[in-house]
Amino acid sequence: MSNNVYKIPRKSRKKLLRCIVILLLCGVVGFHTAATNSLSPVALAASPDQAGTADEADRDESVTDGVITISESQWENAGIRIERPQQQAFEEHIRLTGKVALNEDRISHIYPMVEGAVDEVSIHLGDSVRKDQRLVIVHSREVGQAKLELFQARLELEMAEAKDRLQREMVNNTQQLLTALRAGLDLTEIEDQFSGKNLGDYRERLLSAYAEYVKAQADVTRLEEVAGTGAISGKQLLAARSDRNANLATYQARIEQIAYETQTSLLASLQAVKGASTRVAVATTNLRILGCDESEITSIDPLQQGESISHYPIRAPFDGTVIAKDVTLGEQVRPDSQIMTIADLSTVWIQADIYERDIHLLPSLSGSVLEFTSDAWPGRTFKARVFFTGEIMDEKTRTVGLRAIAENINHALKPGMFVNIQLGATSAQPSLQIPASAVQEHQGKKFVFLQQKDRSFKRRDVQLGRTDRQWVEIIEGLSINDPIVVSGGFVLKSKMLEALMGEE
Repeated sequence: MSNNVYKIPRKSRKKLLRCIVILLLCGVVGFHTAATNSLSPVALAASPDQAGTADEADRDESVTDGVITISESQWENAGIRIERPQQQAFEEHIRLTGKVALNEDRISHIYPMVEGAVDEVSIHLGDSVRKDQRLVIVHSREVGQAKLELFQARLELEMAEAKDRLQREMVNNTQQLLTALRAGLDLTEIEDQFSGKNLGDYRERLLSAYAEYVKAQADVTRLEEVAGTGAISGKQLLAARSDRNANLATYQARIEQIAYETQTSLLASLQAVKGASTRVAVATTNLRILGCDESEITSIDPLQQGESISHYPIRAPFDGTVIAKDVTLGEQVRPDSQIMTIADLSTVWIQADIYERDIHLLPSLSGSVLEFTSDAWPGRTFKARVFFTGEIMDEKTRTVGLRAIAENINHALKPGMFVNIQLGATSAQPSLQIPASAVQEHQGKKFVFLQQKDRSFKRRDVQLGRTDRQWVEIIEGLSINDPIVVSGGFVLKSKMLEALMGEE
Protein backbone atom coordinates (compact mmCIF):
# COMPACT_ATOMS: atom_id res chain seq x y z
CA MET A 1 0.00 0.00 0.00
CA SER A 2 1.46 3.32 -0.99
CA ASN A 3 2.23 5.97 1.69
CA ASN A 4 2.49 8.75 -0.84
CA VAL A 5 0.51 11.84 0.15
CA TYR A 6 -0.84 14.05 -2.58
CA LYS A 7 0.73 17.48 -2.31
CA ILE A 8 -0.98 20.59 -3.57
CA PRO A 9 1.28 22.62 -5.83
CA ARG A 10 2.72 25.71 -4.23
CA LYS A 11 0.89 28.10 -6.56
CA SER A 12 -2.45 26.37 -6.06
CA ARG A 13 -1.89 26.20 -2.31
CA LYS A 14 -1.25 29.93 -2.17
CA LYS A 15 -4.47 30.66 -4.05
CA LEU A 16 -6.39 28.32 -1.76
CA LEU A 17 -5.04 30.01 1.37
CA ARG A 18 -5.83 33.41 -0.10
CA CYS A 19 -9.41 32.36 -0.74
CA ILE A 20 -9.77 31.09 2.85
CA VAL A 21 -8.35 34.30 4.28
CA ILE A 22 -10.58 36.41 2.00
CA LEU A 23 -13.64 34.47 3.14
CA LEU A 24 -12.65 34.93 6.80
CA LEU A 25 -11.82 38.57 6.15
CA CYS A 26 -15.15 39.17 4.49
CA GLY A 27 -16.92 37.75 7.52
CA VAL A 28 -14.85 39.84 10.00
CA VAL A 29 -15.07 43.00 7.93
CA GLY A 30 -18.76 42.48 7.40
CA PHE A 31 -19.33 42.15 11.13
CA HIS A 32 -17.24 45.26 11.86
CA THR A 33 -18.99 47.21 9.09
CA ALA A 34 -22.40 46.25 10.46
CA ALA A 35 -21.37 47.70 13.84
CA THR A 36 -19.92 50.87 12.37
CA ASN A 37 -21.54 51.54 8.97
CA SER A 38 -24.75 49.48 9.31
CA LEU A 39 -23.81 47.20 6.34
CA SER A 40 -24.93 43.56 6.23
CA PRO A 41 -22.07 41.04 6.57
CA VAL A 42 -24.07 38.59 4.47
CA ALA A 43 -24.37 41.11 1.67
CA LEU A 44 -20.65 41.81 1.93
CA ALA A 45 -19.77 38.13 1.61
CA ALA A 46 -22.33 37.16 -1.02
CA SER A 47 -22.27 40.20 -3.32
CA PRO A 48 -21.54 39.05 -6.86
CA ASP A 49 -20.00 42.47 -7.58
CA GLN A 50 -17.43 41.97 -4.87
CA ALA A 51 -16.80 38.41 -5.97
CA GLY A 52 -16.24 39.65 -9.47
CA THR A 53 -13.71 42.26 -8.36
CA ALA A 54 -11.60 39.97 -6.18
CA ASP A 55 -8.82 39.93 -8.73
CA GLU A 56 -8.85 43.75 -8.87
CA ALA A 57 -8.54 43.87 -5.08
CA ASP A 58 -5.59 41.49 -5.29
CA ARG A 59 -3.91 43.85 -7.66
CA ASP A 60 -4.38 46.76 -5.20
CA GLU A 61 -3.21 44.74 -2.17
CA SER A 62 0.26 43.34 -1.45
CA VAL A 63 2.60 42.30 1.34
CA THR A 64 6.21 42.93 0.51
CA ASP A 65 9.05 42.72 3.01
CA GLY A 66 6.55 43.09 5.86
CA VAL A 67 4.98 46.22 4.33
CA ILE A 68 1.24 45.79 3.88
CA THR A 69 -0.56 47.73 1.18
CA ILE A 70 -4.35 47.58 0.96
CA SER A 71 -6.94 49.00 -1.39
CA GLU A 72 -8.96 52.10 -0.64
CA SER A 73 -12.16 50.06 -0.49
CA GLN A 74 -10.68 47.77 2.17
CA TRP A 75 -9.39 50.82 4.06
CA GLU A 76 -12.85 52.33 4.21
CA ASN A 77 -14.70 49.07 4.92
CA ALA A 78 -12.29 48.14 7.71
CA GLY A 79 -12.71 51.54 9.35
CA ILE A 80 -8.98 52.13 9.60
CA ARG A 81 -8.18 55.21 11.67
CA ILE A 82 -4.75 56.71 12.23
CA GLU A 83 -3.64 58.55 15.39
CA ARG A 84 -0.40 59.44 17.09
CA PRO A 85 0.65 58.43 20.61
CA GLN A 86 -0.27 60.80 23.44
CA GLN A 87 1.94 62.09 26.24
CA GLN A 88 -0.44 62.18 29.22
CA ALA A 89 -1.01 61.11 32.80
CA PHE A 90 -2.09 57.50 33.03
CA GLU A 91 -5.47 56.86 34.58
CA GLU A 92 -6.38 53.37 35.70
CA HIS A 93 -9.92 52.17 36.30
CA ILE A 94 -10.65 49.21 38.55
CA ARG A 95 -14.04 47.68 39.18
CA LEU A 96 -14.60 46.05 42.57
CA THR A 97 -17.41 44.53 44.52
CA GLY A 98 -17.81 46.26 47.87
CA LYS A 99 -20.20 46.32 50.77
CA VAL A 100 -22.11 48.98 52.66
CA ALA A 101 -21.28 48.99 56.38
CA LEU A 102 -22.16 51.03 59.43
CA ASN A 103 -20.08 54.12 60.08
CA GLU A 104 -18.02 52.75 62.97
CA ASP A 105 -17.27 56.26 64.17
CA ARG A 106 -21.00 56.91 64.61
CA ILE A 107 -22.23 53.80 66.37
CA SER A 108 -22.81 53.53 70.11
CA HIS A 109 -23.19 50.32 72.10
CA ILE A 110 -24.97 51.54 75.22
CA TYR A 111 -24.28 50.06 78.66
CA PRO A 112 -25.67 51.39 81.95
CA MET A 113 -23.06 52.90 84.25
CA VAL A 114 -24.82 51.57 87.34
CA GLU A 115 -26.68 48.51 88.50
CA GLY A 116 -30.41 48.72 89.04
CA ALA A 117 -33.91 47.89 87.84
CA VAL A 118 -35.42 49.37 84.68
CA ASP A 119 -38.20 51.75 85.69
CA GLU A 120 -39.10 53.12 82.26
CA VAL A 121 -38.40 52.32 78.56
CA SER A 122 -39.14 55.20 76.19
CA ILE A 123 -38.03 53.82 72.82
CA HIS A 124 -38.58 50.87 70.48
CA LEU A 125 -36.46 49.05 67.93
CA GLY A 126 -36.07 51.13 64.78
CA ASP A 127 -36.98 54.44 66.42
CA SER A 128 -35.14 57.58 65.38
CA VAL A 129 -33.77 59.43 68.41
CA ARG A 130 -32.26 62.84 69.00
CA LYS A 131 -29.11 63.74 70.94
CA ASP A 132 -29.72 63.71 74.73
CA GLN A 133 -33.17 62.17 74.31
CA ARG A 134 -34.12 60.02 77.32
CA LEU A 135 -34.13 56.35 76.37
CA VAL A 136 -34.36 54.37 79.60
CA ILE A 137 -34.73 55.16 83.32
CA VAL A 138 -32.98 52.89 85.82
CA HIS A 139 -33.84 52.86 89.52
CA SER A 140 -30.36 52.86 91.10
CA ARG A 141 -29.46 52.85 94.78
CA GLU A 142 -25.94 53.97 93.87
CA VAL A 143 -27.22 57.06 92.09
CA GLY A 144 -29.62 57.89 94.93
CA GLN A 145 -26.85 57.66 97.50
CA ALA A 146 -24.55 59.81 95.38
CA LYS A 147 -27.21 62.52 95.04
CA LEU A 148 -27.86 62.52 98.80
CA GLU A 149 -24.13 62.89 99.47
CA LEU A 150 -24.03 65.88 97.14
CA PHE A 151 -27.05 67.43 98.84
CA GLN A 152 -25.43 67.04 102.27
CA ALA A 153 -22.11 68.41 101.01
CA ARG A 154 -23.89 71.49 99.69
CA LEU A 155 -25.48 72.11 103.09
CA GLU A 156 -22.08 71.83 104.76
CA LEU A 157 -20.64 74.27 102.24
CA GLU A 158 -23.40 76.78 102.94
CA MET A 159 -22.70 76.53 106.68
CA ALA A 160 -18.94 76.89 106.19
CA GLU A 161 -19.38 79.93 103.97
CA ALA A 162 -21.75 81.57 106.51
CA LYS A 163 -19.24 81.00 109.31
CA ASP A 164 -16.47 82.35 107.15
CA ARG A 165 -18.40 85.56 106.51
CA LEU A 166 -18.98 86.06 110.25
CA GLN A 167 -15.38 85.26 111.06
CA ARG A 168 -14.08 87.76 108.50
CA GLU A 169 -16.40 90.45 109.86
CA MET A 170 -15.25 89.80 113.43
CA VAL A 171 -11.57 89.80 112.47
CA ASN A 172 -11.97 93.05 110.55
CA ASN A 173 -13.64 94.74 113.56
CA THR A 174 -10.99 93.36 115.90
CA GLN A 175 -8.18 94.71 113.74
CA GLN A 176 -9.83 98.14 113.81
CA LEU A 177 -10.06 97.90 117.61
CA LEU A 178 -6.38 97.00 117.83
CA THR A 179 -5.54 100.03 115.72
CA ALA A 180 -7.55 102.26 118.05
CA LEU A 181 -5.94 100.78 121.15
CA ARG A 182 -2.43 101.22 119.76
CA ALA A 183 -3.32 104.85 119.05
CA GLY A 184 -4.11 105.31 122.76
CA LEU A 185 -7.68 106.52 122.34
CA ASP A 186 -9.79 107.15 125.41
CA LEU A 187 -11.60 104.10 126.72
CA THR A 188 -14.94 105.85 126.60
CA GLU A 189 -14.38 106.88 122.99
CA ILE A 190 -13.38 103.33 122.07
CA GLU A 191 -16.51 101.90 123.67
CA ASP A 192 -18.69 104.38 121.81
CA GLN A 193 -16.98 103.64 118.45
CA PHE A 194 -17.20 99.84 118.68
CA SER A 195 -20.54 99.52 120.42
CA GLY A 196 -22.73 96.92 118.65
CA LYS A 197 -19.95 95.62 116.38
CA ASN A 198 -19.19 91.92 116.12
CA LEU A 199 -16.00 91.39 118.13
CA GLY A 200 -16.66 88.07 119.79
CA ASP A 201 -14.73 87.52 123.02
CA TYR A 202 -11.98 89.76 121.68
CA ARG A 203 -13.87 92.81 123.02
CA GLU A 204 -13.76 91.69 126.67
CA ARG A 205 -10.22 90.37 126.50
CA LEU A 206 -8.77 93.50 124.92
CA LEU A 207 -10.78 96.15 126.79
CA SER A 208 -10.30 94.55 130.21
CA ALA A 209 -6.53 94.42 129.71
CA TYR A 210 -6.56 97.98 128.41
CA ALA A 211 -8.68 99.18 131.36
CA GLU A 212 -6.30 97.61 133.88
CA TYR A 213 -3.38 99.26 132.18
CA VAL A 214 -5.13 102.67 132.06
CA LYS A 215 -6.06 102.41 135.77
CA ALA A 216 -2.50 101.44 136.75
CA GLN A 217 -1.11 104.33 134.70
CA ALA A 218 -3.52 106.74 136.44
CA ASP A 219 -2.38 105.51 139.88
CA VAL A 220 1.26 106.10 139.01
CA THR A 221 0.49 109.59 137.73
CA ARG A 222 -1.46 110.50 140.92
CA LEU A 223 1.28 109.20 143.25
CA GLU A 224 4.02 110.95 141.29
CA GLU A 225 2.20 114.27 141.80
CA VAL A 226 2.25 113.97 145.60
CA ALA A 227 5.52 112.10 146.00
CA GLY A 228 7.49 115.33 146.56
CA THR A 229 5.25 116.45 149.44
CA GLY A 230 6.05 113.48 151.65
CA ALA A 231 2.44 112.36 151.72
CA ILE A 232 3.41 108.93 150.42
CA SER A 233 6.40 106.79 150.79
CA GLY A 234 8.68 105.92 147.95
CA LYS A 235 7.71 102.30 148.45
CA GLN A 236 4.12 103.00 147.43
CA LEU A 237 5.23 104.75 144.27
CA LEU A 238 7.50 101.86 143.34
CA ALA A 239 4.66 99.39 143.89
CA ALA A 240 2.32 101.45 141.70
CA ARG A 241 4.88 101.67 138.96
CA SER A 242 5.46 97.93 139.21
CA ASP A 243 1.73 97.26 138.85
CA ARG A 244 1.56 99.68 135.92
CA ASN A 245 4.40 97.90 134.11
CA ALA A 246 2.86 94.50 134.73
CA ASN A 247 -0.50 95.61 133.37
CA LEU A 248 1.19 97.18 130.36
CA ALA A 249 3.01 93.92 129.62
CA THR A 250 -0.23 91.98 129.95
CA TYR A 251 -2.03 94.42 127.70
CA GLN A 252 0.65 94.32 125.01
CA ALA A 253 0.81 90.53 125.15
CA ARG A 254 -2.95 90.40 124.83
CA ILE A 255 -2.80 92.60 121.71
CA GLU A 256 -0.17 90.39 120.06
CA GLN A 257 -2.01 87.22 121.01
CA ILE A 258 -5.31 88.40 119.60
CA ALA A 259 -3.66 89.69 116.39
CA TYR A 260 -2.22 86.19 115.90
CA GLU A 261 -5.52 84.50 116.74
CA THR A 262 -7.41 86.58 114.20
CA GLN A 263 -5.05 85.49 111.42
CA THR A 264 -5.21 81.81 112.36
CA SER A 265 -8.99 81.97 112.66
CA LEU A 266 -9.19 83.33 109.11
CA LEU A 267 -7.02 80.47 107.84
CA ALA A 268 -9.15 77.91 109.67
CA SER A 269 -12.33 79.43 108.28
CA LEU A 270 -10.93 79.45 104.74
CA GLN A 271 -9.81 75.83 105.11
CA ALA A 272 -13.29 74.82 106.24
CA VAL A 273 -14.81 76.46 103.15
CA LYS A 274 -12.29 74.73 100.88
CA GLY A 275 -12.96 71.39 102.50
CA ALA A 276 -16.71 71.76 102.03
CA SER A 277 -16.22 72.93 98.44
CA THR A 278 -14.04 69.91 97.74
CA ARG A 279 -16.70 67.53 99.04
CA VAL A 280 -19.28 69.23 96.81
CA ALA A 281 -16.96 68.97 93.80
CA VAL A 282 -16.24 65.29 94.47
CA ALA A 283 -19.91 64.44 94.83
CA THR A 284 -20.79 66.43 91.70
CA THR A 285 -18.03 64.80 89.66
CA ASN A 286 -19.15 61.38 90.82
CA LEU A 287 -22.63 62.03 89.43
CA ARG A 288 -21.18 63.34 86.16
CA ILE A 289 -19.09 60.21 85.83
CA LEU A 290 -22.26 58.19 86.24
CA GLY A 291 -23.75 60.17 83.36
CA CYS A 292 -26.22 62.35 85.25
CA ASP A 293 -27.41 65.45 83.43
CA GLU A 294 -26.41 68.88 84.75
CA SER A 295 -30.03 69.85 85.29
CA GLU A 296 -30.53 66.77 87.48
CA ILE A 297 -27.43 67.58 89.51
CA THR A 298 -28.54 71.17 90.06
CA SER A 299 -32.10 70.36 91.09
CA ILE A 300 -31.41 67.73 93.78
CA ASP A 301 -33.99 68.07 96.57
CA PRO A 302 -34.79 64.98 98.66
CA LEU A 303 -37.91 66.57 100.17
CA GLN A 304 -39.54 67.20 96.77
CA GLN A 305 -38.18 64.27 94.80
CA GLY A 306 -38.61 61.50 97.30
CA GLU A 307 -37.77 58.05 95.91
CA SER A 308 -37.39 59.41 92.37
CA ILE A 309 -34.08 60.87 93.47
CA SER A 310 -32.58 57.45 92.65
CA HIS A 311 -33.72 57.59 88.99
CA TYR A 312 -30.85 57.27 86.55
CA PRO A 313 -31.77 58.31 82.96
CA ILE A 314 -29.85 56.89 79.99
CA ARG A 315 -29.77 59.35 77.08
CA ALA A 316 -28.90 59.16 73.38
CA PRO A 317 -25.28 60.18 72.69
CA PHE A 318 -26.16 61.59 69.24
CA ASP A 319 -28.89 61.65 66.60
CA GLY A 320 -29.41 58.16 65.27
CA THR A 321 -31.55 55.05 64.92
CA VAL A 322 -32.07 52.24 67.44
CA ILE A 323 -30.74 49.20 65.57
CA ALA A 324 -30.60 46.83 68.56
CA LYS A 325 -32.58 46.75 71.82
CA ASP A 326 -32.18 44.31 74.69
CA VAL A 327 -33.96 45.89 77.64
CA THR A 328 -37.48 45.57 79.03
CA LEU A 329 -39.45 47.16 81.84
CA GLY A 330 -38.50 45.85 85.29
CA GLU A 331 -35.39 44.09 84.04
CA GLN A 332 -32.29 44.09 86.22
CA VAL A 333 -29.36 45.67 84.41
CA ARG A 334 -25.64 45.87 85.18
CA PRO A 335 -22.69 47.84 83.83
CA ASP A 336 -21.46 44.78 81.91
CA SER A 337 -24.74 44.18 80.05
CA GLN A 338 -25.45 45.98 76.78
CA ILE A 339 -29.00 47.28 76.61
CA MET A 340 -29.14 48.80 73.10
CA THR A 341 -27.22 50.01 70.06
CA ILE A 342 -27.71 53.33 68.30
CA ALA A 343 -26.22 54.10 64.88
CA ASP A 344 -26.09 57.34 62.93
CA LEU A 345 -27.22 56.22 59.47
CA SER A 346 -26.84 59.64 57.85
CA THR A 347 -23.47 58.38 56.64
CA VAL A 348 -22.22 54.86 55.89
CA TRP A 349 -18.90 53.24 55.11
CA ILE A 350 -18.13 51.58 51.81
CA GLN A 351 -15.77 48.66 52.30
CA ALA A 352 -13.74 47.02 49.54
CA ASP A 353 -10.61 44.91 49.18
CA ILE A 354 -7.77 45.97 46.86
CA TYR A 355 -5.87 43.06 45.34
CA GLU A 356 -2.11 42.85 45.56
CA ARG A 357 -1.61 43.63 41.86
CA ASP A 358 -3.33 47.00 42.36
CA ILE A 359 -1.48 48.08 45.52
CA HIS A 360 0.37 50.76 43.56
CA LEU A 361 -2.92 52.67 43.27
CA LEU A 362 -3.36 53.17 47.01
CA PRO A 363 -1.32 56.41 47.40
CA SER A 364 -3.38 58.18 44.75
CA LEU A 365 -6.71 56.88 46.16
CA SER A 366 -6.35 58.40 49.62
CA GLY A 367 -8.76 61.32 49.92
CA SER A 368 -10.18 60.78 46.43
CA VAL A 369 -13.85 60.35 45.51
CA LEU A 370 -15.03 57.01 44.15
CA GLU A 371 -18.30 56.15 42.44
CA PHE A 372 -20.41 53.10 43.08
CA THR A 373 -23.76 51.65 42.09
CA SER A 374 -26.18 49.18 43.61
CA ASP A 375 -28.53 46.70 41.97
CA ALA A 376 -31.18 47.89 44.41
CA TRP A 377 -31.14 51.34 42.76
CA PRO A 378 -30.79 50.87 38.97
CA GLY A 379 -29.55 53.91 37.11
CA ARG A 380 -28.42 55.68 40.25
CA THR A 381 -24.77 56.50 41.02
CA PHE A 382 -23.47 57.22 44.51
CA LYS A 383 -20.22 58.84 45.63
CA ALA A 384 -17.94 58.23 48.61
CA ARG A 385 -14.69 59.79 49.80
CA VAL A 386 -11.80 57.44 50.58
CA PHE A 387 -10.44 58.05 54.09
CA PHE A 388 -8.49 54.86 54.78
CA THR A 389 -6.29 52.52 52.77
CA GLY A 390 -4.97 49.70 54.90
CA GLU A 391 -1.32 49.16 55.73
CA ILE A 392 -1.54 45.41 56.36
CA MET A 393 -2.26 42.80 53.71
CA ASP A 394 -4.50 39.86 54.48
CA GLU A 395 -2.30 36.79 54.12
CA LYS A 396 -5.18 34.57 53.00
CA THR A 397 -6.91 36.79 50.46
CA ARG A 398 -3.83 38.83 49.48
CA THR A 399 -5.86 42.03 49.68
CA VAL A 400 -5.67 45.36 51.49
CA GLY A 401 -8.79 46.95 52.92
CA LEU A 402 -10.18 50.24 51.64
CA ARG A 403 -12.74 52.38 53.45
CA ALA A 404 -14.74 55.32 52.12
CA ILE A 405 -17.54 57.37 53.66
CA ALA A 406 -20.75 58.19 51.78
CA GLU A 407 -23.73 60.40 52.52
CA ASN A 408 -26.80 58.25 53.06
CA ILE A 409 -29.69 60.45 51.99
CA ASN A 410 -33.06 59.01 53.04
CA HIS A 411 -31.20 55.92 54.27
CA ALA A 412 -31.14 54.49 50.74
CA LEU A 413 -27.91 52.60 51.45
CA LYS A 414 -28.51 49.72 53.85
CA PRO A 415 -25.57 48.26 55.79
CA GLY A 416 -24.84 44.82 54.39
CA MET A 417 -25.84 45.79 50.83
CA PHE A 418 -23.41 44.86 48.03
CA VAL A 419 -22.26 47.60 45.67
CA ASN A 420 -20.22 47.85 42.48
CA ILE A 421 -17.28 50.22 42.84
CA GLN A 422 -15.27 51.94 40.16
CA LEU A 423 -11.88 53.26 41.16
CA GLY A 424 -9.86 55.71 39.13
CA ALA A 425 -6.29 56.65 39.86
CA THR A 426 -4.11 59.07 37.90
CA SER A 427 -0.33 58.96 37.96
CA ALA A 428 1.45 62.23 38.54
CA GLN A 429 4.16 61.56 35.90
CA PRO A 430 2.98 61.75 32.23
CA SER A 431 3.85 58.81 29.96
CA LEU A 432 3.58 57.85 26.29
CA GLN A 433 0.24 56.12 25.67
CA ILE A 434 -1.79 54.72 22.79
CA PRO A 435 -5.39 53.45 22.60
CA ALA A 436 -5.69 49.80 23.67
CA SER A 437 -7.44 49.02 20.35
CA ALA A 438 -4.16 49.69 18.51
CA VAL A 439 -2.30 46.77 20.12
CA GLN A 440 -2.17 43.45 18.25
CA GLU A 441 -0.62 40.17 19.35
CA HIS A 442 0.99 37.25 17.51
CA GLN A 443 3.02 34.40 18.96
CA GLY A 444 3.16 36.09 22.33
CA LYS A 445 4.50 39.38 21.00
CA LYS A 446 2.73 42.75 21.15
CA PHE A 447 2.88 45.04 18.14
CA VAL A 448 1.16 47.88 16.32
CA PHE A 449 0.87 48.82 12.65
CA LEU A 450 2.84 51.90 11.73
CA GLN A 451 1.69 53.84 8.67
CA GLN A 452 4.42 54.06 6.00
CA LYS A 453 2.60 55.78 3.13
CA ASP A 454 -1.04 56.57 2.40
CA ARG A 455 -2.09 52.90 2.11
CA SER A 456 0.94 51.00 3.36
CA PHE A 457 1.63 49.80 6.90
CA LYS A 458 4.36 47.90 8.71
CA ARG A 459 4.42 45.95 11.95
CA ARG A 460 6.28 47.58 14.86
CA ASP A 461 6.93 45.50 18.00
CA VAL A 462 6.38 47.38 21.26
CA GLN A 463 6.96 46.86 24.95
CA LEU A 464 3.90 47.73 27.04
CA GLY A 465 3.55 49.10 30.54
CA ARG A 466 0.35 49.66 32.49
CA THR A 467 -2.94 49.17 30.71
CA ASP A 468 -6.62 49.69 31.22
CA ARG A 469 -9.64 49.27 28.95
CA GLN A 470 -8.89 52.39 26.92
CA TRP A 471 -5.18 53.24 27.07
CA VAL A 472 -1.86 51.40 27.14
CA GLU A 473 1.51 52.75 28.23
CA ILE A 474 4.38 52.36 25.75
CA ILE A 475 7.73 51.67 27.34
CA GLU A 476 9.68 50.99 24.15
CA GLY A 477 9.04 50.86 20.39
CA LEU A 478 7.25 54.13 19.55
CA SER A 479 7.77 57.87 19.66
CA ILE A 480 5.18 60.58 20.01
CA ASN A 481 5.21 61.42 16.25
CA ASP A 482 4.66 57.87 14.96
CA PRO A 483 1.31 57.48 13.10
CA ILE A 484 -0.27 54.18 14.11
CA VAL A 485 -3.46 52.29 13.30
CA VAL A 486 -5.85 52.58 16.23
CA SER A 487 -8.92 51.08 14.54
CA GLY A 488 -9.29 48.37 11.89
CA GLY A 489 -5.94 46.79 12.65
CA PHE A 490 -7.41 43.27 12.47
CA VAL A 491 -7.63 43.60 8.67
CA LEU A 492 -3.93 44.37 8.47
CA LYS A 493 -3.20 41.50 10.82
CA SER A 494 -5.19 39.17 8.53
CA LYS A 495 -3.10 40.30 5.57
CA MET A 496 0.07 39.77 7.56
CA LEU A 497 -0.99 36.27 8.63
CA GLU A 498 -2.01 35.44 5.05
CA ALA A 499 1.44 36.35 3.87
CA LEU A 500 3.08 34.31 6.61
CA MET A 501 0.96 31.26 5.77
CA GLY A 502 1.78 31.60 2.09
CA GLU A 503 5.50 31.54 2.84
CA GLU A 504 5.31 28.21 4.66
